[in-house]
Amino acid sequence: MLLFTTLPFSVGCAPLVGHYEPREDWSHAIFEADQPVEATADLDALVVMTWNLKFGGGRIDFWFDGYGERAVMTSDEATANVEALRALIEEVDPDVLLAQEVDIHSHRSAYVDMADTILNGTDLNWSAFVPNWEGQYIADHGIGPMTTGLVVFSKHPITSNTRIDLGPITEQEAYIKTFYLDRALQRVEVDLDGQTLTVLNHHPAAYATDGTKLDQINQSLDEAKTVDGHLLSGGDYNAVPPGSLRLSEFADDPVALDERAVEIVTYEDDGPIMDPWYEAWNPAIPLEDYQVETEEEQQVFHTHSIASDVFWTRKLDFLFSTGTWTDGRTLQKPEDTPGGALDPMALSDHCPMVGTLSLED
Repeated sequence: MLLFTTLPFSVGCAPLVGHYEPREDWSHAIFEADQPVEATADLDALVVMTWNLKFGGGRIDFWFDGYGERAVMTSDEATANVEALRALIEEVDPDVLLAQEVDIHSHRSAYVDMADTILNGTDLNWSAFVPNWEGQYIADHGIGPMTTGLVVFSKHPITSNTRIDLGPITEQEAYIKTFYLDRALQRVEVDLDGQTLTVLNHHPAAYATDGTKLDQINQSLDEAKTVDGHLLSGGDYNAVPPGSLRLSEFADDPVALDERAVEIVTYEDDGPIMDPWYEAWNPAIPLEDYQVETEEEQQVFHTHSIASDVFWTRKLDFLFSTGTWTDGRTLQKPEDTPGGALDPMALSDHCPMVGTLSLED
């Protein structure tokens, strides 16, 4: 089953660009694997994973990162990159995976359906998709047709899927807003053998200097506070934890900014943007472990770097829950992975975060 052909925004009837209501039911974009694998929920040891998959781009130097000139991949490149992502997910074998930057019908990734590849190439039985960028044609650098967004995968049934619109970057010109990403928060419910786990999948704005990122993260915070019961919240927040020792002048700052989509990103004005999350819920990696004395000690928790030849420079990815965590970690190097062969640095500009979650009282 090709995911993009079943959705209402398939190419034949897609609007020029996607526009959404503040809150929409996207349960029509819940899918079950072709050959589901029997799974029993262990509420005392759920393996949870979050990973920004960089639309299967691997470490190709794209123009919008401030490196290289590429905008699209060949079919062979996209297929190989997505297969490597799938292989590492299969090794980790999560019960729940929160994924960001998942292309399902995009010219830039040679129309490889990442969601279907992962769903039917692992023991994950269910997927739920919401878009944050879609349209018939994105003209900039020939990016072309685009359907990409957030996906929650689960071994256990997904019973609801909601898209919560986070709005545009307010300082952007109107024509840019029309064709740019439309950021969203994804909320799904997972049935764990009769108990409900509410999952929030995040990916707020990265390049905003007008307070939009703070507004979007706070909007997501308000949504998290409405959850009555078990909560799992995670993803790429595009913000750093309190106590981060480096907030600017990163080793992987873009080298070429002329006519690029990327900007030099600093976190100096973020303030206590992530404090409420640590105060309200349990993080997979405790804040006291992260708040160390040297940058070298802190680097073991980093999850993102822009340049393909610069090791992880900052932590942007998080997992929070009402439950308790053990074994929270980042998979930064081959030796961190279950198989010891796949290199996360080669697979995406984010590395995965993994933790074991207990929802038992």
